[in-house]
This record gives sequence, C-alpha cells and structure tokens, in this order.
Amino acid sequence: MTDGGLERPGDHGVTEFLTSTLSPRAIAWLRQRGAVRDPDRVMAPEALREQLEHWGLTEVSAMLRFEEVFGGTCVPSAEGEAFWFGIGLELTRGVRPRGGRVPMGAFPHGTYWMDSCGQVVVDDGVVEPFVIAEDARRLFERFAIGQEYPVAAFTWPGRMAVEMTVDIAAELAVVMGAERIDELSDACQAVFQKDDLALWSPPTFAEMSVAPCTAVASEIASVRALLAAVREGFPDVGVSVRVAGEKAEERSSEPPPETPVGVRYERWDDGDPTGAVALLNDGGIVQWVATGDEVVVEWISRDGFRRVRFRRAEA
Repeated sequence: MTDGGLERPGDHGVTEFLTSTLSPRAIAWLRQRGAVRDPDRVMAPEALREQLEHWGLTEVSAMLRFEEVFGGTCVPSAEGEAFWFGIGLELTRGVRPRGGRVPMGAFPHGTYWMDSCGQVVVDDGVVEPFVIAEDARRLFERFAIGQEYPVAAFTWPGRMAVEMTVDIAAELAVVMGAERIDELSDACQAVFQKDDLALWSPPTFAEMSVAPCTAVASEIASVRALLAAVREGFPDVGVSVRVAGEKAEERSSEPPPETPVGVRYERWDDGDPTGAVALLNDGGIVQWVATGDEVVVEWISRDGFRRVRFRRAEA
C-alpha cells in the first residue's frame, strides 16, 4: 500500500520492534530511509485470523507472525512516497487474498504477497508470480544491501552497482573470495559478500526485471577488484556500472577520448550502447559508452563522479 504521508501522530521509529528480528545492517538501512512504524495500523491477531478464515485460509501462523513484527511499517521511497507493510492494512484497503496468498505490502506497480509458509512472492502483473524470499526477514535484510526487487530504488549516496549480462555470481564469488551469507541466502538465491562488496544473481523468473548478476559496493577498490576479476576470468561477460545519487553532467565540443582497453561495456537490458569499462592508473575507473550520436564518458573515483557527453566524430 502506498501513501503520500509519512509522519502521523501514531508513528514511531521501527527499531524497538525489529532489533530482535533484523541485523544491525538492516536496522541502519531502515533508519537511513526514514522508516516508521504505526502500531495503530497493526491488526490484532484474532481479528486478522478471523479475516483470513473468512477467505478460506487456515494455515496462517506465518502471516500472523509477519503482522506482529512488520505490520504497520512504512519505508519511504527516495521520492518520499510511503510504502506500507502489513496484511491487515492491505485487507482493510480491499486487496483480497488470492491463490492461497495474502497481500503484505506494496512496491511501485505491484504487491508483495505471502503464502502459508511465510514465503514472499512478487506479483507485478507482468511476469509470472515468483518467490523472492523464503521469509520476510530475508526480504528486509536484502533491501539493506541494495536489493529492491523488482524496482531498484538505488539511492544511497556513493553506492556503486556493477551489473553483468551473464549469471556468474557463484563462480565470481570464488574468484573474489566472497563467502555465502546464510542470513541473506535461501533456496531462492544465494548472496555472497566480502567486506563492502555484495554479489548475487536474481531469483528464478526475475530475469526480466533485473540483471542476471549484480554486485554492489561502497568502495571504489572493491569495484576495481571485481572488474579485474571479470576481465581476467570472464572476458565474454559484458558489464555496466551505476553510481547512486544525483549526478550533474557536462557537454564538450572537444573530440571524445579514445575507447579505453578494458571490460566490454554492455547493458543487460539494452544491447545497443557499446563501449568499455577500464581501470585508471589513479585508482579510479572510466566508463566509455557510444550511444546514438554521442559518446558518454564517466570517470568514477574516490573523489567523486564526473560525466561528460561528447558528439561522435562521424555524427
């Protein structure tokens, strides 16, 4: 459920309700996003059970537990839109259970659903519904490392994502020395981590909305190490790099710089732009992309981000 307002008289911080359920990293993410919890929006267990039984649902223990822990929680989007979680809220709004699942929260253009086992199912009306997490705890833990399926609200300042055109998460994790993190992993997907770097492939059926393999990091050194590993061990895999936050850009009348030697640039969702992503001697990286009649060059370093648009010589 979405709602334009965030602060209300009954709203409280979420941490006192969730510290026994979520990791410090996830709690920090909720604080950073300005999450709140309104106890007045939590449906009482007996009232919720009665509602669920009305719809023919009898295996409801996981649903009642979710409502107790996460019900009435609001996570604002980067634009300030309020996304509320809670089965009682959704039922009150008139969203009906279907297929043995109950609505538990909203994302842009879709709804999170929960089945009788507590699994979280994504149904955006575009692709076939798919299980995204075995429980709500893992869903929120994955939010905290940069996963926000099926829409990536990638807004942390300084955060970087490397998206790859082929699922090489498990193989790349071995090369990078990243370990499988049990608190983030389940039968739906494995998440690997090393220091500030997190690496994963999407769950089954999510390939239409996200890259086949994604890594996120906050340190440029981690991105450089990953690009070097792809260049040496997976030369046929295309990559693209995104940097979070607002970014100004410049236009130049000068000729564009030469294409650097590095990993092949390729967007997982658009094969038209071509280019390369290369390591710089100053400890940064450069992303050189030819698209249409322009060349877009992005310099990414510890000191910041710079994007310049050049007109292609042949245009």
